[in-house]
Amino acid sequence: MSYHIGFLMDQIAGHVTNYHNLRKVTTDDTEIRADWHELYYYQEGGAIEKIRERLLPFIPTYFSGILRGAVLMNRGLKQATYDAIFTNATVGVFFSRAFRRVPTMIDLDSTPRQLDQMASYTAKRDPKPIEALKFQLFRSKVRSAVLLQAWSHWAKQSLINDYGVPSAKIVVNPPGVNLHYWQPQLDARTSRQGQALRILFVGGDFRRKGGEQLLAWYRTQDSTQYELHVVTREAVEARPGLHIYQNMQPNSQELLRLYQQSDLFVLPSLGECFGIATVEAMAAGLPVIASDVGGTADIIEPGRNGYIVPANNVAELGHAINMVLANAAQRNALGIQSRQLAEERFDLEINARRTLDYLKQIARRAPLYSSPTQVVKP
Repeated sequence: MSYHIGFLMDQIAGHVTNYHNLRKVTTDDTEIRADWHELYYYQEGGAIEKIRERLLPFIPTYFSGILRGAVLMNRGLKQATYDAIFTNATVGVFFSRAFRRVPTMIDLDSTPRQLDQMASYTAKRDPKPIEALKFQLFRSKVRSAVLLQAWSHWAKQSLINDYGVPSAKIVVNPPGVNLHYWQPQLDARTSRQGQALRILFVGGDFRRKGGEQLLAWYRTQDSTQYELHVVTREAVEARPGLHIYQNMQPNSQELLRLYQQSDLFVLPSLGECFGIATVEAMAAGLPVIASDVGGTADIIEPGRNGYIVPANNVAELGHAINMVLANAAQRNALGIQSRQLAEERFDLEINARRTLDYLKQIARRAPLYSSPTQVVKP
């Protein structure tokens, strides 16, 4: 039996990597005939963008971006008659009617209510009428779907508490990483014995990801003892021992080698939904330290594969880093457990195939109680 599935996927930040990973696994599933629709919120030289720039320059790009995304989503929904729809699209809030007509699975790493509560995501609160409208649109969207796939228990809890979604309608299934690709390389570390220990930070939005807090700790350290390697899009002031990479591509060999040659991964985000970079570090066999925001509790087991620290607390962050770096035996043990947890929870093949199994079930209108076992945190 073949299922015609429409995939409508946001091309934003970490969702791009997840999109490519899911698409790769779907290609090997002979039971699914997939139509992929990439949703962008800006098109260079596009008609919508030209109208805004030339005739309506006073309108924020935010609004033309929403219109661009909505046009692309509408086009994708009308391209064919689908057995089921899978989407993570922000503009999906305008298509609840379409989701009621076709069995739909919505994938999400957070809810608008959660993002509004993170100052690093929201410069200021929306006026109450706008806030109320956003709430109603999102609630209508999630209620129109047959199934919601949350990346973490944190996101699931918000769906239940803030939007009144029944727990039985939500599965927790995080995106995975390719464990055949993201692997430890012990030789890369042992060959560096006696050299400065390497701390790795990977975050496109340097400041939102807590880069300034990490730098504040690093400025107090001996650069001959520790090196800080930073992968980001933003400008970062140079200093001794600091290595900055601004053109590193996701899933690239260069990025993989950087993980494999590091001793510790640190992501002290001020605002985070689900740190895929942390999962990549775990797959590469690194101990990990991250802040207590978003779905971090589903990724790190304190004392087993790393530590969770309070966000925006340089003292606690530094204490955790020093504790890991000071003890080689502990560092190695944490790294081994990181890889084991990645295999248990974040195997791309397993998690993506679980997503595809859910889609097949809603496509044939199978009862949700017969769904494959969802990811459960121990």
